Amino acid sequence: MAAINNSILNNVYNYYQADLVPRSSSNRFDSHNKKDLKDVYRSIVKISKDEPVFLLDRSKEIEEYSIHMKESAISFKKNIAAIGGTDEEDMFDRKAAFSSDPDAVELKGFPGTDGGSDAAESVRLSVQQLATPQENRGKFLHDGRVELPEGNYSFDVETQNSNYELQFTVSATDTNKDIQNRLSRLINNFKLGLHAEVEEDGAGNSALVIRSKNVGDRSEEGGHFSISDEETSQQGGIVDYLGIRDASSFGQDAVFTENGMIKRSGSNDIHLDSGFDVLLKEADPEREVTIGYKADVESMKDNIISLAGSYNDFVKATAEYLDRQPRTGLLVNDMKKNSQYYTDMFERIGVTQKDDGTLDVDEETLAKSLSENETGEELGALKNFTKFAVRKAEEVQLNPMDYVDKRIVAYKNPTTPHYANPYVTSAYSGMLFNGYM
Repeated sequence: MAAINNSILNNVYNYYQADLVPRSSSNRFDSHNKKDLKDVYRSIVKISKDEPVFLLDRSKEIEEYSIHMKESAISFKKNIAAIGGTDEEDMFDRKAAFSSDPDAVELKGFPGTDGGSDAAESVRLSVQQLATPQENRGKFLHDGRVELPEGNYSFDVETQNSNYELQFTVSATDTNKDIQNRLSRLINNFKLGLHAEVEEDGAGNSALVIRSKNVGDRSEEGGHFSISDEETSQQGGIVDYLGIRDASSFGQDAVFTENGMIKRSGSNDIHLDSGFDVLLKEADPEREVTIGYKADVESMKDNIISLAGSYNDFVKATAEYLDRQPRTGLLVNDMKKNSQYYTDMFERIGVTQKDDGTLDVDEETLAKSLSENETGEELGALKNFTKFAVRKAEEVQLNPMDYVDKRIVAYKNPTTPHYANPYVTSAYSGMLFNGYM
């Protein structure tokens, strides 16, 4: 029962999360200890004590908006953490890493380092084989009338986490291709962790092909998924008719070398022994890729460019809801005013503010300023700006409901002690989690 409930929660949350904000594959900054979680809890309790009593619109639009705001704030904070966080001494000083061939091996994350003795050495990689999904390739059928009786049919799909029964109807006018297309849409719309498509052979025949989204060799565990229709609530026979029962390939593990040592992985997302997180994208044993760190000036330049890009994404994500949630304008205006305060100093190093509040970076001016080592005041301003932006992101992450239009019923009496309101807290406490494992 617990496994089923977790699967349901995962599907509900990620229905919104996957459609709204792309998630990083690296969870380096997603881990928290008990103290961090207690601090979040105490902050929410404190907020609820001072929150007025209000009526909240529980529409789907509000749910999407709240999760979008929270995830955008989390993404911005993680990106700032990746370039050194908000510590005065470390900010922008963290080494920037690179991949010499991002088309073959993309760098996703790397160990935090100031370039000193803790800096990881460069790594040499070559990819012999990518991890692939399980594939159930159906039979090629002519595009004629389906040779099945009319009626309601169903089949079972069992994945590593859940079991599903999918139902559909066969009518008198359906062709084989109609049924294949219908089942392809059905499987994809149910978000089962599978991808289905109809392939044609050029001679008027078509086949239904189903692949797992997870990769790696799971043959000893029975595969990533299985399909059957012997014990379903409706008519069976469709599985063997389409030929989708047996796996045409159970998938394979990734094979690569790290500094000459051959290694295997059940995923193309790899955490290397040196601490780098990479995504294997193309297999070519003769193609060697180097993962390492850039020089100090290049690292600082890339970190500032990364800051501007992350900040711009956060501002754009916030401004996206101005028409539907006017209170969001309070946050947008705060962000604009904060950056305007530092405009003169920013321009000296090639950073300017656009009309929409986003930042534009002249890379040539920035590189020249950093190489001349006369940017102390400007970098200090940039650090203060970043600290303010992160504080605003923390406020949004903790209580996205603060920017939702709501009807105020009563304000708290400022002269009496206030107590935590569990109903106010529950309005957004479920958004403490940004995924279920």
